Amino acid sequence: MSTYQHEESCSSFISDSAREGEQSLSAAPSTDLEEIAEKIQSLEHDLQEARKAYYRRARELRAGHGPPAGLPGGVTEIPATLSEDLQRQVLMLTEAMPHMVWISDSEGRATHANQRFYDFSGIDRQSDDGWAWVQVLHPVDLDRAMLAGNQATLSNSPFSLEVRCRDREGIYRWHLMHSIPFFDPDSNSTKWFGTTTSIDEQKRAQEDLKLREGELRKLADAIPQIIFVAEADGEISFWNHRWFEYSGLTEDQSASEGWAQLIHPEDRKQYLEEWSRSLESGDTFELEFRIKRAVGLKSQARTQYLWHLARAISYRDEKAEVTRWFGTWTEIEGQKRSNSSSQ
Repeated sequence: MSTYQHEESCSSFISDSAREGEQSLSAAPSTDLEEIAEKIQSLEHDLQEARKAYYRRARELRAGHGPPAGLPGGVTEIPATLSEDLQRQVLMLTEAMPHMVWISDSEGRATHANQRFYDFSGIDRQSDDGWAWVQVLHPVDLDRAMLAGNQATLSNSPFSLEVRCRDREGIYRWHLMHSIPFFDPDSNSTKWFGTTTSIDEQKRAQEDLKLREGELRKLADAIPQIIFVAEADGEISFWNHRWFEYSGLTEDQSASEGWAQLIHPEDRKQYLEEWSRSLESGDTFELEFRIKRAVGLKSQARTQYLWHLARAISYRDEKAEVTRWFGTWTEIEGQKRSNSSSQ
């Protein structure tokens, strides 16, 4: 093969690699950060290998026959424009993604942020020296983000972190920050691709839910009945304070079916069988049974076992599938004794 033919084949290989990469990037889902970065990294690797082979062959030809024809000034001018095409495509992709998207160097300086970041923060793009994101993060979350970034850099691994970002009106809103490393041929992370996605509505909904749960717990503790919440499989996940007061058991001792050990031996089998049937059918559970009270508990009753009425109803989701059970145990010892006396 002539030096000119070799040059042409190497150049063709590099160009083909670039075209394949462009097609691959064009087909990549615009919201899949990992897939986009992987395709870019794969293309960079292919181009780098092509350049290495090109340089190596050029050196061999020079050593044996002088400078190859058609390579004025050597081969060092060839690769630059290919990376520019890649950069343009990457920047276009970042603008199309429905998140704040950024690229940073290994020191944490942002080398690019899409327009969504500047629209959200109100920061002027022209005045951004690469550290504008520091002004946007909540001071508490900034320390956490710096620590997570340093640890990820040391381990060359992705990281995700929930942080608060200040919008253009000065209000901090919750976001999910996710970043993945971009490796050089020596497996060192030289760049970081990241997205910052709003999760403010979800976080506020979670906070409201926690507040309501706290209020419901207080209400449940104020009720003189024993109240419990069970999962779809019957595992009890919540007892109100009245249960621990009545039984004398701890939360750990009540776990699994520890609570069932306090049911009167003559009632236990029936209770568990009826409860199991309701779990399978989703029908309301109702049964009178006796359950042992804590030793030393003040009561006018003359027995350790007091009669209770158990009642539980299922909660169904939008698919009509049972997801939880809400139940009560109401003491009926007085009624049972009254009925026995009248008989």
